[in-house]
Amino acid sequence: MEIRTLSVVSFGGIVGSLARWGTSLLIVDHGFPWATLLVNYVGAVLLTVIVLYARHHDDPRWWWRPALGTGFCGGFTTYSAFAVKIDQYLNAHNYHSIILYALASLVGTFILVFATNEYFDSRWAKK
Repeated sequence: MEIRTLSVVSFGGIVGSLARWGTSLLIVDHGFPWATLLVNYVGAVLLTVIVLYARHHDDPRWWWRPALGTGFCGGFTTYSAFAVKIDQYLNAHNYHSIILYALASLVGTFILVFATNEYFDSRWAKK
């Protein structure tokens, strides 16, 4: 791997991780992991936009996809926090919350990615 690619991915990851941490400070979870759900939703939409933009546009700037897609989105989203929360609910025998959180995460993300794809893919394909 080139040092410049490693550098932009690392920088994007730092910024994404700090943004996730900042979000967790702004949105205090009182029983339900709203901050984690929000960053995963936003990250999924952002990554969908990045992938679609790259598919439909030629861009000579090599750095933006690894910096934003792998770096920022990788640092910003958090599947591990999702897994930890599901495990906490499981250990507490809180099955209702497991189902609610898993459905909100998986179905919500699917709907957002589908809608984002439909919106941008149809607009950018016409160009």
